[in-house]
Amino acid sequence: MSSSRYDNKSFTPAKAEARASQRRRVHGGSSAQPPMAFDVGYAAAPPAARVRTWRSTVVGIAIGFGIVLAFAMKWLMSYQIDSAQERHEQQKAMRAAAARCYELASNAAINACLKDVEARGREAQ
Repeated sequence: MSSSRYDNKSFTPAKAEARASQRRRVHGGSSAQPPMAFDVGYAAAPPAARVRTWRSTVVGIAIGFGIVLAFAMKWLMSYQIDSAQERHEQQKAMRAAAARCYELASNAAINACLKDVEARGREAQ
Protein backbone atom coordinates (compact mmCIF):
# COMPACT_ATOMS: atom_id res chain seq x y z
CA MET A 1 0.00 0.00 0.00
CA SER A 2 1.14 3.49 -0.73
CA SER A 3 1.32 6.12 1.95
CA SER A 4 -0.98 9.08 1.49
CA ARG A 5 -1.69 12.22 3.45
CA TYR A 6 -5.34 11.38 4.06
CA ASP A 7 -6.01 8.44 6.26
CA ASN A 8 -9.49 6.92 5.79
CA LYS A 9 -9.32 5.23 9.17
CA SER A 10 -9.33 8.55 11.05
CA PHE A 11 -12.64 9.63 9.42
CA THR A 12 -15.72 8.84 11.47
CA PRO A 13 -19.32 10.01 11.05
CA ALA A 14 -19.27 11.52 14.56
CA LYS A 15 -16.35 13.80 13.65
CA ALA A 16 -18.10 14.83 10.43
CA GLU A 17 -21.30 15.74 12.32
CA ALA A 18 -19.31 17.74 14.89
CA ARG A 19 -17.62 19.72 12.11
CA ALA A 20 -20.96 20.36 10.38
CA SER A 21 -22.66 21.57 13.58
CA GLN A 22 -19.69 23.83 14.35
CA ARG A 23 -19.85 25.27 10.80
CA ARG A 24 -23.61 25.90 11.14
CA ARG A 25 -23.13 27.59 14.49
CA VAL A 26 -20.37 29.86 13.17
CA HIS A 27 -22.29 30.89 10.03
CA GLY A 28 -25.64 31.41 11.72
CA GLY A 29 -27.41 28.35 10.32
CA SER A 30 -29.47 25.88 12.24
CA SER A 31 -29.13 22.14 12.25
CA ALA A 32 -32.61 21.88 10.69
CA GLN A 33 -31.55 23.82 7.58
CA PRO A 34 -28.47 23.15 5.53
CA PRO A 35 -26.09 26.11 5.30
CA MET A 36 -26.64 28.43 2.36
CA ALA A 37 -24.07 28.67 -0.37
CA PHE A 38 -23.69 32.43 0.15
CA ASP A 39 -24.52 33.76 3.59
CA VAL A 40 -23.76 37.40 4.18
CA GLY A 41 -25.00 37.53 7.75
CA TYR A 42 -25.91 40.98 9.04
CA ALA A 43 -25.55 42.62 5.63
CA ALA A 44 -28.50 40.56 4.33
CA ALA A 45 -30.93 42.17 6.78
CA PRO A 46 -32.70 45.25 5.39
CA PRO A 47 -31.84 48.51 7.14
CA ALA A 48 -34.36 49.87 9.63
CA ALA A 49 -34.60 53.22 7.81
CA ARG A 50 -33.34 54.28 4.40
CA VAL A 51 -30.11 56.16 4.66
CA ARG A 52 -29.64 58.96 2.14
CA THR A 53 -26.17 58.89 0.69
CA TRP A 54 -24.46 61.45 -1.49
CA ARG A 55 -24.98 59.16 -4.49
CA SER A 56 -28.75 59.14 -4.09
CA THR A 57 -28.66 62.92 -3.68
CA VAL A 58 -26.69 63.30 -6.91
CA VAL A 59 -29.08 60.98 -8.75
CA GLY A 60 -32.06 62.97 -7.44
CA ILE A 61 -30.50 66.26 -8.51
CA ALA A 62 -29.70 64.82 -11.96
CA ILE A 63 -33.29 63.62 -12.43
CA GLY A 64 -34.65 67.00 -11.30
CA PHE A 65 -32.27 68.83 -13.63
CA GLY A 66 -33.38 66.60 -16.51
CA ILE A 67 -37.03 67.42 -15.85
CA VAL A 68 -36.29 71.16 -15.68
CA LEU A 69 -34.25 70.92 -18.88
CA ALA A 70 -37.11 69.12 -20.66
CA PHE A 71 -39.58 71.85 -19.67
CA ALA A 72 -37.12 74.56 -20.72
CA MET A 73 -36.66 72.92 -24.12
CA LYS A 74 -40.45 72.63 -24.53
CA TRP A 75 -40.88 76.33 -23.74
CA LEU A 76 -38.04 77.33 -26.07
CA MET A 77 -39.48 75.30 -28.95
CA SER A 78 -42.94 76.80 -28.49
CA TYR A 79 -41.43 80.31 -28.28
CA GLN A 80 -39.46 79.78 -31.50
CA ILE A 81 -42.51 78.36 -33.28
CA ASP A 82 -44.65 81.31 -32.22
CA SER A 83 -41.96 83.79 -33.28
CA ALA A 84 -41.61 82.11 -36.66
CA GLN A 85 -45.39 82.22 -37.20
CA GLU A 86 -45.47 85.96 -36.37
CA ARG A 87 -42.55 86.60 -38.71
CA HIS A 88 -44.29 84.71 -41.54
CA GLU A 89 -47.47 86.72 -40.98
CA GLN A 90 -45.50 90.00 -41.15
CA GLN A 91 -43.71 88.90 -44.31
CA LYS A 92 -47.03 87.88 -45.86
CA ALA A 93 -48.50 91.30 -45.05
CA MET A 94 -45.44 93.05 -46.53
CA ARG A 95 -45.70 91.01 -49.73
CA ALA A 96 -49.39 91.88 -50.01
CA ALA A 97 -48.60 95.58 -49.49
CA ALA A 98 -45.82 95.42 -52.09
CA ALA A 99 -48.21 93.76 -54.55
CA ARG A 100 -50.69 96.59 -54.05
CA CYS A 101 -47.90 99.08 -54.82
CA TYR A 102 -47.50 97.60 -58.30
CA GLU A 103 -51.13 98.41 -59.08
CA LEU A 104 -50.28 102.14 -59.12
CA ALA A 105 -50.03 104.00 -62.43
CA SER A 106 -46.60 105.66 -62.42
CA ASN A 107 -43.12 104.33 -61.64
CA ALA A 108 -42.48 107.18 -59.22
CA ALA A 109 -45.61 106.24 -57.24
CA ILE A 110 -44.59 102.54 -57.27
CA ASN A 111 -41.07 103.38 -55.97
CA ALA A 112 -42.43 105.70 -53.28
CA CYS A 113 -44.94 103.05 -52.17
CA LEU A 114 -42.23 100.33 -52.05
CA LYS A 115 -39.95 102.58 -49.95
CA ASP A 116 -42.85 103.26 -47.58
CA VAL A 117 -43.58 99.49 -47.27
CA GLU A 118 -39.89 98.78 -46.65
CA ALA A 119 -39.71 101.46 -43.96
CA ARG A 120 -42.80 100.06 -42.19
CA GLY A 121 -41.25 96.56 -42.37
CA ARG A 122 -38.05 97.74 -40.67
CA GLU A 123 -40.12 99.61 -38.09
CA ALA A 124 -42.16 96.48 -37.27
CA GLN A 125 -39.06 94.38 -36.67
